[in-house]
Amino acid sequence: MKCHRNHRKPSNQWGSSPAYVAPKPLDQFEKLKKEAIKAASDTTDAYIQSWTRWAIGWEEFHRGRITNARVSAHELIQVGRRLGDPRATGQGLALVTWIALMSDSYAEAREYSEQSLAVAVTPLDRSYALSGMGNALVLLRRIEEGLKLIEDNNRRNVDGGLLYVLAGSEGVMAVGRVLQGNIGEGIRLLEEAISRREKEGYRVAADWYRLFLVEVYIQIMSGNEKLAPLPLLRNMPVILKVMIIAASRISAETECVFKNPHFHPDGHFIGRGHMLLGLFYKAKKKRPPAVEHLTEAKRILSQFGQSPILARVETALAEL
Repeated sequence: MKCHRNHRKPSNQWGSSPAYVAPKPLDQFEKLKKEAIKAASDTTDAYIQSWTRWAIGWEEFHRGRITNARVSAHELIQVGRRLGDPRATGQGLALVTWIALMSDSYAEAREYSEQSLAVAVTPLDRSYALSGMGNALVLLRRIEEGLKLIEDNNRRNVDGGLLYVLAGSEGVMAVGRVLQGNIGEGIRLLEEAISRREKEGYRVAADWYRLFLVEVYIQIMSGNEKLAPLPLLRNMPVILKVMIIAASRISAETECVFKNPHFHPDGHFIGRGHMLLGLFYKAKKKRPPAVEHLTEAKRILSQFGQSPILARVETALAEL
């Protein structure tokens, strides 16, 4: 699978947000960000104040600048409390939900998503909260419960035309199939989702799914996910295939992530990519490159505070 093929014109379902299909260079974004915050601060309109901060925080999240995204989220919550605007509060809680998911803090993400759902005002707000909650449940290994919640939410999204929200859960749905023991199906769904996001022009989501796919390959290589005899026998052909192609696919998929100009070089997505490469080389018992990539992952991810993903990196380094 090649990365970042030529994109067709984005469909209207994505709107015109630069975070999705037309990211601006960082210097242009920083200038626009300052102008937008000043303009929002000069108005008493609650919608303008909240939506401006949400758009900025979501863009920071997409760049992997987690500290900045977290600042926007807390500003949203504060604006909501000051203006008595539950929508701003819910948007801030939705943003910290996704930040927690990226940090592998799944229990925390579930808690924030419940709080966001409690104050949700519009169908879009409710859909964001439910998507985050379903993702958290799947990754907490409450797989059936999480998948049902995601599938029910996505069905309502399709009926209501909220197609953008589907992108936030398709990768985790595929991971859920893998965790259920349907490894081939899960990998196929991830590859199809990557292709779909590429065609739509949503490059960040495609690369987020790529990181999921690399994680699946590494878990199979490492033998960390133990299957019962019958599921193991059923999945043996795809497991053998993965063992043959894993090295080249992991290299190709992480290279796509590293080449994404929307990702900040010291941002979360690049840090996760280095972590996965480090774990791959560790599984292959290649200590020097494993230490190199894990050390770089630690440097990047430690900027965002203590988290399960950082603890995972530190544990792997200690084992080397």
